[in-house]
Amino acid sequence: MGKKKGGNKNKLAKMSEEERARYLQHRADMEEEARRRKQQLIATFMKNKLKREDAFARLNLAKINQEWRTILRNIKCKELKEEVEAVEKTCTECIENKNAVIKRLLCDLDEPAPIDSGTTKIICSRRMN
Repeated sequence: MGKKKGGNKNKLAKMSEEERARYLQHRADMEEEARRRKQQLIATFMKNKLKREDAFARLNLAKINQEWRTILRNIKCKELKEEVEAVEKTCTECIENKNAVIKRLLCDLDEPAPIDSGTTKIICSRRMN
């Protein structure tokens, strides 16, 4: 392997003032261009990252909304079940009461009630008119 040369120090020392100024200006321009490209690359990267993050945020919001609707739907189903059970219980009690009334009336029809002769005449006369 060969020795490394002195680098820019020797190069700059061998140049005239005008060449050195042009070289340093060219080098500064190159560094500025590299800095500008780096900033542009960072800006593009951040834009893309922000766009991806926005897409994920929308997706996550949709998932949260869907889960929330599922929870609300389950709660509503539970409430409706309880309401149906209450209505069923009320209807069952009402039917039982009506059945009891019907049984009492049937028992009353089966038992002959003593009717006095005056009441029988009034009932019969009403039927004929």
